[in-house]
Amino acid sequence: MKHYLSFFIAPAIFCWCFFSLQGCKNPAIEDTDLLTTDDQLNLAKDTLHAKVFSEFEKPLNSNGISVGVLGTLTDPNFGSTYAGFYAQCRLTSNNIDFGAGKTLDSVVLTLRYAGTYGKFDQPLNVSVYELSQSLIDSLTYKTNDAFSVNIPPVGTLTGWKPDTGNDSTHALNGTLPAHLRITLDYALGQKLLADTSLLHNNSQFLDLFKGFYITTSASTTGNGLAYLDLASAVSGITLFYHNDAADSLYYTLPIAGVTINHFDNIYTGTPVATSVNTPNGNGEEKLFLQAGAGVKGKIFITDLDSLPKNIAINKAEIVITQTTDTLYAAPTLLDLYRIDDAGQAKVIDDDGLLGFGGVRTAETLSNGSVVYRYRFNFKKYFQKLIQGVYHNNGFYIETYSANNNAERVVLSNSSTDKNYQITIQVIYTKL
Repeated sequence: MKHYLSFFIAPAIFCWCFFSLQGCKNPAIEDTDLLTTDDQLNLAKDTLHAKVFSEFEKPLNSNGISVGVLGTLTDPNFGSTYAGFYAQCRLTSNNIDFGAGKTLDSVVLTLRYAGTYGKFDQPLNVSVYELSQSLIDSLTYKTNDAFSVNIPPVGTLTGWKPDTGNDSTHALNGTLPAHLRITLDYALGQKLLADTSLLHNNSQFLDLFKGFYITTSASTTGNGLAYLDLASAVSGITLFYHNDAADSLYYTLPIAGVTINHFDNIYTGTPVATSVNTPNGNGEEKLFLQAGAGVKGKIFITDLDSLPKNIAINKAEIVITQTTDTLYAAPTLLDLYRIDDAGQAKVIDDDGLLGFGGVRTAETLSNGSVVYRYRFNFKKYFQKLIQGVYHNNGFYIETYSANNNAERVVLSNSSTDKNYQITIQVIYTKL
């Protein structure tokens, strides 16, 4: 009897499992090793391809940045980049009083280092200018905005190379972590110290001192940028003074209010200029990305129509490989956006979910060589693309946080080497 029941029950259980899997529109199986020629789960895998173009980035919103960028980069692919920033300083409280007999000793701008980019073995000359134009909190400023300043500069530093490892600078106001330090003109300090009636509140103070602009010489060839922590307690303008009651006094005006990074990118005669201005209609073999309102990429899927229409997407991943150009460090993270029907960048449905990707990762090829790749997983987006919810307008790809750094990378879409082609790998269930 047991053998008789087994004869009927075992096939019944098998059939129930088989048809349950058939009806599942989002199978959990995503392991490509499970896909075989005799697959019984209706799973399939396809590789789609892309064509790519580079575009100059539009100016980016830049006010309110907490990291200022300062320096100069000269790059055979991207040309020359000059970076500086505008910033306000504000009172720490109302009704500042420096006491009777106040006398200025010196005035110093300090900016805490938050890191560097590039080799920075070519010294740069730095200039600090006082703003003659007010910055307004309620306005939106861009990375190409420029503001009027007083000439000549109120501070200069020649032969600057960041010493980010020096964490024990001793000063009157304590032992400070690694920072850029520039002595400013005595006349500026006197102005800030002299008229106590203008230190009642920040509105009056900003009429007295509208802020400063710090930049490098536009004639300088350099290979490094410094990142400066504007929110740090170390960053600001410090007045060192004495009065009738005490010596060795100081007061720091912290950087607060409006802060704006400014970038000038010059591409004359570069591969970037050629790629952007005279692109190959069939797509380029290199994709150039640059932060600092520089260059972004545009990616189009060329063979989306080769996929069946009635499918459920189990996994969809775009794979992008860096070229062997490594003069400057590639970004750790890239951003990917879908392009809507108006040509605007929109957040992809999968963005923010665990596993969306975009992180630069080393991968070993079958021949033992190592490549660096960025992978983005967009299963939810791709399902809507297949269903026609979105049109196949392509993607924008950009460096992350592009208004407060100047990272760059060259990505490959080789026409001959499959290891360096941009591909969209799709695993799906046939419905």
